[in-house]
Amino acid sequence: MDIQNYISSGKLELFVLGDLNETEQQEVLSMARKYPEIQQEIDAIEAAMFAFDKASGKNPSPAVKDKIFASLEAAGPVMEQEDSPAQAEPVEKEVNLYPGINPWKPFAVAASLTALLAIGAAAYFAYSYFDAEERYAIALQQNAILADDIQSNQVKLNELDQSMERLLSGNFERVPMKGEGLPMQEDALVDVFWDRESREVLLSVNQLADLDENSDYQLWAIGADGPVGIGLVNAAEKLNLQAMQEAVEAQAFAITIEPKGGSESPTLEKLVVLGEIS
Repeated sequence: MDIQNYISSGKLELFVLGDLNETEQQEVLSMARKYPEIQQEIDAIEAAMFAFDKASGKNPSPAVKDKIFASLEAAGPVMEQEDSPAQAEPVEKEVNLYPGINPWKPFAVAASLTALLAIGAAAYFAYSYFDAEERYAIALQQNAILADDIQSNQVKLNELDQSMERLLSGNFERVPMKGEGLPMQEDALVDVFWDRESREVLLSVNQLADLDENSDYQLWAIGADGPVGIGLVNAAEKLNLQAMQEAVEAQAFAITIEPKGGSESPTLEKLVVLGEIS
């Protein structure tokens, strides 16, 4: 008989917990009477159970303790008789050391439930932590984007303030340019502000369609000597004053669509807006 294999089989723990049937319980009791090592292992398991119960703050009832100690006392003489070869072989006495309803079983179940609850709580708080951390990172990213937008808008406001101050300080004449009656963009609308004395030209885009990457809008000052290109127009920069080149003389202003970078002379079939000076 390999005692160590029997001890490590887990049957003794089930015996103490009361999870063996009556036949298996009698087998363990018989082995405990025959082999002191098995009885010592049972005692150690009992001690561990008592220690766990004591640590949990709940003591077994006195009735349970009395029943366990009474059973141990009843089993003691039998072992002493087996140790003495001179005495007659005793009649085996059935001792039900661990009743069917074992007092340790509720504590083991409670411990398992407590462990499951602890694992669930840990998983919940871990998920909540990582969820909050992710939302915090998203909020930081959104705040950074918002800060960039505010800074960009502030720059545009400063530029607009400077342009308006420049416009109000000069003697600018407004020249509205429209696309009505022209085939390119009938809804196009642009304003030119021209100061005859300083020759300064400012332009405000109200409506211009987007162009492909190979084309540009170009502003022309039309005088007695014909059209003169005075700068490229940024269609995306709306409701802002764009500073163009000086116009020495002008009877009208016009915008055409030209190849990327502009042209020396306007492409009349791509005339977008036109505005005459009154």
